[in-house]
Amino acid sequence: MTRDIREEQQGNPRFARGQAKLEELGDKGDAIFTSLSEVAPDMGRYVGEFVFGDLYGRPGLDDRQRQLVTLCMLAALGDTERQFAFHLGLGLNAGLTPQEVVDSLVHGLAFIGFPRTFNALNTAKHVFAERGLLPATG
Repeated sequence: MTRDIREEQQGNPRFARGQAKLEELGDKGDAIFTSLSEVAPDMGRYVGEFVFGDLYGRPGLDDRQRQLVTLCMLAALGDTERQFAFHLGLGLNAGLTPQEVVDSLVHGLAFIGFPRTFNALNTAKHVFAERGLLPATG
């Protein structure tokens, strides 16, 4: 049975901030809050509280900047296609343009190498295609 961590976390201000931030960025968090509920149910709470409730609430970066930094870090890590696609969607919702994403990833080539840059661009291409944003450069 899939647990919905949102019901359990009612009244938790950190989780509420995180859920509100996710919704503000255009995602209800369904996958985040339920995908691992049968194996590691606290993961959804951790992501809601810490990542979106605490980190995304810090001053200094706006949502566009925060998502661009996140995308570059995910590309550098490699093997993060699902997370990259998710955060790219949030970044586009926050106002990033495909050109900004592509230019940032290509800039990272010197630092993260061809395989990771290529994989990130390939994942971006799929997200852009789903949103009707190809060609992404112009």
